[in-house]
Amino acid sequence: MTPLEPRRRSPIEEGAIRTLTWTERVILFAIGVLLFVGALALLVRVATHMGAIFASADVIDETTVFLDLILLTLMLVELAYTVMLSLRGVMLAAEPFLIVGLIAVIRRILVITVGHVQQSNSTGAASTQSLLELAVLSGVILAFVISIVLLRRHPAATNLE
Repeated sequence: MTPLEPRRRSPIEEGAIRTLTWTERVILFAIGVLLFVGALALLVRVATHMGAIFASADVIDETTVFLDLILLTLMLVELAYTVMLSLRGVMLAAEPFLIVGLIAVIRRILVITVGHVQQSNSTGAASTQSLLELAVLSGVILAFVISIVLLRRHPAATNLE
């Protein structure tokens, strides 16, 4: 046997590999279904929340909740898409995870911004900590976007074996 040839596996090893592979696929399928069900539930919540946006006196708060729900739905769909790719046997790529991270950072910026607006309305002063956090999160967004652009310009080799 040369160093490039794979060694022969025993029937027990082959059976264990088949069992673990099947188990992994079942678990990934269940996770994918749960993620899609969660995304559908959030879409129903978004649809029911639409009336609250127009009926509320505080449109900013209701719109913030609406955006938060939409972005959370997008995160779940991206994660479900990644699970679906894994089930298809496609090598996992970094881009879907970067997109989920980007959406999560945008959600956090929205929460901080709304809190900052509400605080400024009541006290007239801006929190240094929230402004610093916004600056750091802006840098994180820039890093995510640069990473996504670089990944699209220079895709990884399809065969790493």
